Amino acid sequence: MIFVAGGTGFLGSHLLYNLVQLGKPVRALYRSKEKLDFFLKFRKFYPALSDQALDKIEWVMGDVLDYYSLSEHLTGITQVYHLAGLISFHKHDKLRLFNVNVQGTANIVNACLEQHIGRLCHVSSIAALGDSQDGGPIDESHLWNKSSSASPYSYSKFRGEMEVWRGIHEGLQAVIVNPSVVIGPGMWYGSSSDLFKQIYSGLNYYPAGTSGYVDVCDVVNAMIRLTESEVSGERFILSAENLTHHEVLDYLAKAMNRPLPARQLTPLLIKTACHLEKIRSMFTGQPPRITRQSMRTTTSVTAYSNQKIVQALSLNFNPVKETLGSSIRFFLDEQEAKSRS
Repeated sequence: MIFVAGGTGFLGSHLLYNLVQLGKPVRALYRSKEKLDFFLKFRKFYPALSDQALDKIEWVMGDVLDYYSLSEHLTGITQVYHLAGLISFHKHDKLRLFNVNVQGTANIVNACLEQHIGRLCHVSSIAALGDSQDGGPIDESHLWNKSSSASPYSYSKFRGEMEVWRGIHEGLQAVIVNPSVVIGPGMWYGSSSDLFKQIYSGLNYYPAGTSGYVDVCDVVNAMIRLTESEVSGERFILSAENLTHHEVLDYLAKAMNRPLPARQLTPLLIKTACHLEKIRSMFTGQPPRITRQSMRTTTSVTAYSNQKIVQALSLNFNPVKETLGSSIRFFLDEQEAKSRS
């Protein structure tokens, strides 16, 4: 049986649906009914999958920070996919980031060792790779360098990887994947939801940065194939193309028949926006929607190499713009349905 931690997020939901399609017996961890409701939103993207097949998922309530219940949930498990993690660029979330992304990963690794799990696939992030020192594309040999600009999130993902490497040295068979910006149907339900709403409403500004982008189906495919293989003690960057954020935003706007973002975010505009968000947060009690750290991430110009995973699996990545196009059609259908209701 396969165990999935973090199966109720965007990437995790797609992974679960794909595992069920393959007829794999799955036990999935969830923390609340709201998380299960989020997972069920993705049902429409898998129309060929029967409800009876989905009913075979064994859901267990728990938390990666509760080691003893986590270890019990791994009884009888042969493979583990660890996707549970926290994404935040807010200073007040620093402790939570390290609790979930580092201690939570340590608990997964220790439970796998205790229960003699055959395979672990740990989902990290390109954030754990750090910044390029020479301006060239980052690959798996890149050594993470903690700079003054490194975010707590980046550092927590790096430290989480270190826990997996510790487990590997203690005998655990594991692989690490570092996805870039993951795109696909349903991405507007999660951390990208504000972006889609802003473009649909009319977004005026765009960040100057560059990053890697990858189809969620390609990420899931690579994860499953690596976990089913005998590869261990390796990490793989999962990224299809390096694109400017301006290119991506323009494409989304065109697909939605909305005005193209015309003005680049300047340092002064970023400083002003962050200051206004801080004031809004003080009055509303809600966390800032943008921070200096999140803006620093989106204005960073970074490229990633996918040669290692391409050679290992002979993987052909889906073109990013094709994925965006098919995903936007789902999004627009939902907006049209809402307008009719």
